Amino acid sequence: MTARAVPVLMYHHVTPRPGLVTVSPATFEAHMTQLARSGYRTITADELLAFMQGRATLPKRSVAITFDDGYLDNYVHAYPVLKRLGLHAIIFAVTGWIGDGQPRPHAGGWEDLPDCPDHRTCKRLIEAGEADRAMLRWSEIEAMSADGTVEFHSHSHGHVRWDQLHPDPAARNAALREDLERSRATLAERLGLNDRHLCWPWGHIEAEYPTLAAGLGFQAQYSVIRGTNLPFDNIAAIRRIDTKERPGSWLARQLFIYRSPRRARLYLALRR
Repeated sequence: MTARAVPVLMYHHVTPRPGLVTVSPATFEAHMTQLARSGYRTITADELLAFMQGRATLPKRSVAITFDDGYLDNYVHAYPVLKRLGLHAIIFAVTGWIGDGQPRPHAGGWEDLPDCPDHRTCKRLIEAGEADRAMLRWSEIEAMSADGTVEFHSHSHGHVRWDQLHPDPAARNAALREDLERSRATLAERLGLNDRHLCWPWGHIEAEYPTLAAGLGFQAQYSVIRGTNLPFDNIAAIRRIDTKERPGSWLARQLFIYRSPRRARLYLALRR
């Protein structure tokens, strides 16, 4: 049977340090094990785009796994689990926060693991010019890309709220265009990527943003709107499910709901 709807999971941090938008390594492993044992196929961004454009079908149990921002803990704690279970994920990286250096140890190796700060500490480190202590390095991105476990796309270059920085619409759109062009050029230079996939920072999208981004080549645009994705849905507002520090059984229930358009509609109506 083929999928009628495809849910997209949204993660940020996988770290032992609790906090905002965080799941523990044990919970992440439980979630991924649940997917693997239940026969889910973890799809690529291009496969999701083709499905939503009506150009391709997907197996009934299809799901996309996404991470926002590109934190160090994605490499240290999430990547080894994904690789071991043969799963695929998508990381939307803030290209201006990614630095250079040797790959650091990750779980499953013999070396001591680097500290992976909580969300608030990561924000403070970035603001203090110490993003390397919180974020991925290009060498780690290349390692995750090389074996096909993780693909990388844009989460902008600076992760700002252009509407707050630039009240004037013309200035705001110019700043947005420059930021997205820098992000796209960085991914092309570093990964040879002609990027078509963008995740909006903060989930904030002004009315003119989707058209501007599409004009730069970003066909698929990811939101933080909760829901599922059907063929011929709006690819400029791809819906996602925010994950929580809950057991694998919770994730199984969420996927059961969101892979059915009817169940998803009823569930979201009840939540509202």
